[in-house]
Amino acid sequence: MVAKHLVAAGGLLDLDPERAHEHAKAAMARAGRVAVVREALGIAAYYVEKYDEAVRELRTHRRISGSNDNIALIADAERGRGKPEKALELLKNSEELDLDNDTHTELVIVAAGAKSDLDDIAGARRLIEAEDFTQKPSGGLVRLMAAYAEVLRIDGEAELADKYEELSRRTAKATGTLFGDEEPDLNAGVEIETVEEIEDEPEAPAAEESPAEADAAGEAETAPEAGTASEETGATSDGPAAAPKSKTHVSAKELKSVTITDDEIESELDEILAEADGDK
Repeated sequence: MVAKHLVAAGGLLDLDPERAHEHAKAAMARAGRVAVVREALGIAAYYVEKYDEAVRELRTHRRISGSNDNIALIADAERGRGKPEKALELLKNSEELDLDNDTHTELVIVAAGAKSDLDDIAGARRLIEAEDFTQKPSGGLVRLMAAYAEVLRIDGEAELADKYEELSRRTAKATGTLFGDEEPDLNAGVEIETVEEIEDEPEAPAAEESPAEADAAGEAETAPEAGTASEETGATSDGPAAAPKSKTHVSAKELKSVTITDDEIESELDEILAEADGDK
C-alpha cells in the first residue's frame, strides 16, 4: 500500500500536486521511518508551497539516509519561507560535501536567487559567473544559463539576457531536457498501435443427417407427449403401449434421392390391393 501511494504521488506531482501531497501523507502515515517516504512527502510539500513542511521532511530524509541529493531543494524551501540567509548558509557549508556537478549547480542557482531576494543582484551575478559554462551540455547547464539570463534581465542587460536564454533553449533541445516553461504532456509514454481488422471466419457447414438420425428425429416428432392420449388408440402413456406408427417422416435428403415414376406408383398400389385381398 505504501508503494502504491508513492507511485501515485510521483505520477501526479506535475499534474495534480495537491493529490500527490495527499498520497505522500498517506504513505507517511503508514511508514514514517522510511527515508524515501519522508523524501516523497518533502518534495510534494515543496510543490504545494508548504515550505515549513518541506524543510522538515527533507531534512529528516537527509538525516536518515545521509544523502545530499535534495540539498538545493531544502535551500529553495528556506527561501520560500522567507529565510534566504539559510540558503546561503547551505551553499557555504556544501564546500565540505562531495556533491555531484548537477546538485552543486542547482545549489548555486538557488543561492543566486537568495542573493536576489536580498537585493544583491551583483552578488547573484558573481555566484553564477564563477561556474563553468564550458562544461558538458546537461540539464544542469541548461538551468544555469537560464538562471543567468534571468539575473542579467533584472540587472538591466536585456540583450545579453536574450542571448543566454536562447542558448539555454538550444542546449535543452540538444540534450532532451525541459527548459521549464513547457506544458506537461498528458500522453507521455503512451504508445499507439494500429490494429488491422480481422475478418470473421466463415461458419462451418452443418453436418448432414444420416438416415438413422432422420428416422430417430421422425419418431421423436410423432411420439405422443407424456400423460396425453394417443391419436390412434386413445390410450394414455400410463396405460397399455400403443401400436407403433408407420413411418411418416422422410428427410429432405431422402426426398431428393428418390425419383418415383407413374409405373412404380401403379405397381405399389397393385401390391397393396393384392395384400388386402389375401387378408380377406
